[in-house]
Amino acid sequence: MKAASPPPLRRSVRVQVRVPVTVSGTLADGTAFREQAQVVTVSKYGAKLKTTVPVTVGTEVKIQPNRRAQPGLFRVVWVGHEGTPRAGEIGIEYLRVSNLLGITFPE
Repeated sequence: MKAASPPPLRRSVRVQVRVPVTVSGTLADGTAFREQAQVVTVSKYGAKLKTTVPVTVGTEVKIQPNRRAQPGLFRVVWVGHEGTPRAGEIGIEYLRVSNLLGITFPE
């Protein structure tokens, strides 16, 4: 009997990009923020971006690509910690899957 292969680690491929965006939302203490940031990878379900905003996991953020009219809503799913290679990066997932960043992924 053939051994079963392990399940894939990712739900979708990731594409390296450099997309300037405006990220905005409200921090845990109620302070509103708005910052120019950059998306560095994108997948069918979310993205990774570089930002200096101290968001926490679960925070909802609005991402507005600088060259597109409609923003998208995302949830922060991980935050890179200071002193690690991911410092200054956050992982976000779409609240509703779309091709906001201009990349369409196969089903």
